Amino acid sequence: MVEKGIVMGGDSALRHIATDAELERLGRSEHPILRTAAFREMLERKSFNHFDIVMKHLDDTALVFTDAGEFGIWDRSVSDDILQEAEWKTQEEKNKTVDQVLTKNNYLRSAYIALEGLEPQEKYYLFIKDMATRSRRLDPYEGYELGFGDIEYALYGLAKFRKKEDAQIIKKKLMEHVWRMSDVSFRFMKDYPDTTYFDVLQTYHRRQFYKFSGNRPHGFTGYPADRAAPEDFIQALVVQQTEKSARLLDTMLTYLPKNERMPDKETIINEIITAIWEHPCPAYAQLREKIKPKAEELLKGQISIPLDTYPTPVDTTGRTYRWYP
Repeated sequence: MVEKGIVMGGDSALRHIATDAELERLGRSEHPILRTAAFREMLERKSFNHFDIVMKHLDDTALVFTDAGEFGIWDRSVSDDILQEAEWKTQEEKNKTVDQVLTKNNYLRSAYIALEGLEPQEKYYLFIKDMATRSRRLDPYEGYELGFGDIEYALYGLAKFRKKEDAQIIKKKLMEHVWRMSDVSFRFMKDYPDTTYFDVLQTYHRRQFYKFSGNRPHGFTGYPADRAAPEDFIQALVVQQTEKSARLLDTMLTYLPKNERMPDKETIINEIITAIWEHPCPAYAQLREKIKPKAEELLKGQISIPLDTYPTPVDTTGRTYRWYP
């Protein structure tokens, strides 16, 4: 295990041979792979207090490689791995961990990821703003940002507060990394729209939108243009509901049919038409008249079958809470 240098899941030797005392000694090892493997096994045993394990090891920043199955290998800190593997018995326990991570250990990747699902709370505002604006990881030679994938989540968390002054901060950060924007950025621009973001959307349209390879996000290509799907961009653009967004949507509807290289072109065009139709507003009035025949045709093809549903009792007595919902 030490020679290979990768933390594997479900180590049978630790599970069937190591005692609790031996796991505790491994948890104090100077080798981070041994510590990580030990903590994973501790979190599987009822004889350990899982909450204490989490809270006592949030500052273990040593990096390890972990087996990610068909996704290959992930690199993460020991603390991030603990948060990934842990379960909390109550929401109150998890809230205490969230509070500790956001206020004391917010350099962890888990702190960034948690912000997408966290309701905005004023007590965390300054911490989240700092996470969104500080440098994450810089290339040692060129000095450009390597950790934008994390910062996107901090921008998501900051956007939730809907403070006008923050929109400019978010815009600046997005403009600096427009070629690396993923579906995360488009989700928060859709969920928390602000006309300040239009320049970002316009720049992305010009530089990235037509580079779509046909692969949706979360695949294996690693290609920057695959970090977001055309649908993500369209949904973020259409909620702007301004004359500028109307003109850009009209441009897309004019240019896309002529583009011979865009994969899945018809699906993308239909997505634009449907999105405009589902967001009526004065700015889209003329555009809606233009697309009306096609929109009605698309809606006619959508078959809805009503189903009788009966409430099913849910047993929550054995419920646990995880870091990533």
